[in-house]
Amino acid sequence: MPKDVNKIRVIDSHTAGEPTRVVVEGGPDLGVGNMAELRDRFEEKAHWLRTALLSEPRGFEAMVGALLCKPTDPKSVAGVIFFNNSGVLKGCIHGTMGLIKTLEFMGR
Repeated sequence: MPKDVNKIRVIDSHTAGEPTRVVVEGGPDLGVGNMAELRDRFEEKAHWLRTALLSEPRGFEAMVGALLCKPTDPKSVAGVIFFNNSGVLKGCIHGTMGLIKTLEFMGR
């Protein structure tokens, strides 16, 4: 495999027909910081991931992405950054429900 290829593992979920694509492996290294800082870094440096996962032909305009991150709070199971084809989101209700089911599926 060429060195410039990124292997990304995703799990797709649907909440009442609303799709969420959860990145479970292979996302960008965003360093350390609180979730707002990580979200800002994702917005600045990971446009490639957003477009690769959510643009045609692999995605479509109604799809939401969710990047799993290490939790910044020790009581949390995971951190997450939501995004769509237009940019980074501050939250997503159907995406949160899909993420919960995905984490359950993963045994987390």
